[in-house]
Amino acid sequence: MRLGLDYAAGRPGGAAIRAAGYDFVVRYLTSGGPTLPGKQLTPAEAADLRAHGISIVSNWETWANRMLDGFDAGVADASAGLAHVLACGGRADRPIYFSADFDATPADQVPIDAYLRGAATVLSAENVGIYGGYWPVSRALDAGTADWVWQTDAWSGTNVETRRNIHQTLRQVVVNGVQCDVNEAITVDFGQWDWHPEEDDLTPEQDAILRDIQVQLRGPGLDGWPQLGSNGEGRYNTLVDGLAAALDRIDELEAQVEQLSKKPWWCRF
Repeated sequence: MRLGLDYAAGRPGGAAIRAAGYDFVVRYLTSGGPTLPGKQLTPAEAADLRAHGISIVSNWETWANRMLDGFDAGVADASAGLAHVLACGGRADRPIYFSADFDATPADQVPIDAYLRGAATVLSAENVGIYGGYWPVSRALDAGTADWVWQTDAWSGTNVETRRNIHQTLRQVVVNGVQCDVNEAITVDFGQWDWHPEEDDLTPEQDAILRDIQVQLRGPGLDGWPQLGSNGEGRYNTLVDGLAAALDRIDELEAQVEQLSKKPWWCRF
């Protein structure tokens, strides 16, 4: 399972995100103003993330219940969102998740669905996603107003939408001084910009094997292996880190042996 982050208080940077063991981010296309200076994805940040192999997923959220403004709001937000995606080097054929960042009621679903239909006139229906708790995302899927789901544990209780693409957990971490939410990619294609359809050639069995290899290399939860010790940053070593550390230790021992061999025999004991 791929692990990712979403954040708004700052921009951790691709190197720090990768070093912390995460390989995708869900990024806002909207400004957070002076209180959330890191909310909006910038072209420079997008380039930095790609340079470090971090996949990018798009989200649009201005205020929590913006979707209650209905169809015209969906048209306007999708237009602005798509323009920002393209300005940051993204693709027009990838989804944008629109946020219902509140405990939406069944009555709220009417304008929410209208909003999503408005967004579909800009993006096409297959590129419209929704973020929210269990009930609004499930209702949107059932109504056919969203094809993609980023479900948050907030307002979900114990309910799991089995059709979701991304799961936002309640777990938070600090990466390079920035507080971030931890997410899990549930499907192989979860809306990331760097997805290419040819990966669909993988069978479920092949995908499971690749995921198992990733776990073997990077440890449970992709957080490294406790058995291999930790690095200077306090993170557990991955298999590659552990091998590198072992090779370094071998080099040190060989150097010590070489130095010892140059001394007279009576000084070697």
